[in-house]
Amino acid sequence: MFDAKVNSKAITSEVVAERAKEASATVALAAQNAAAAAQSAAQTAAAAAQTAAQEVSNAAQLAATNVSKGVYSARSWAAPRLETAADYTTSTVAPKVSEALRSTARQIRPEDVRQKRTSSALTWSFLAAAVAAAAGAVAVIIRMRYRTAMAADTEEEAAAGTTGESPAGDGSGSSTDAGVNGRVSASGR
Repeated sequence: MFDAKVNSKAITSEVVAERAKEASATVALAAQNAAAAAQSAAQTAAAAAQTAAQEVSNAAQLAATNVSKGVYSARSWAAPRLETAADYTTSTVAPKVSEALRSTARQIRPEDVRQKRTSSALTWSFLAAAVAAAAGAVAVIIRMRYRTAMAADTEEEAAAGTTGESPAGDGSGSSTDAGVNGRVSASGR
């Protein structure tokens, strides 16, 4: 009898060990499946979030573009109508109202960037040419005055040298010279 009890205990511990191994394998397999499922769900969520972020970004860019186009088209539409209203009120109602409408039309009219750049470069070019021309004209005037003054000095010296008198003609023997720079000096001749 003792043998039967030992065998039943041996069978029981073998069965328990085998069941424990099976349970351990089942738990490990379930853990692996759960980890794979969690990783798959995280990847799917990350891809969905990235797609949603890209869609939101595209929608924001489209909205910004449409708003700016809408504002530009509204301003382009409103400015001529305000000018037309100003023309009408000029002839019928009152010049002050007309001027107010024209002022508003000028304020809301969008600027044409291309025309502004071209006119700005052209304006600066003309301004530089005008400054250069003015500087040249001033240089010519100064040179002509210098030549005239030099010629006058030379004539006075020539006249004083041939007659032996001072250019003043008083016969005092002293002369006054007016130089090119406009200074008058008395020489004791």
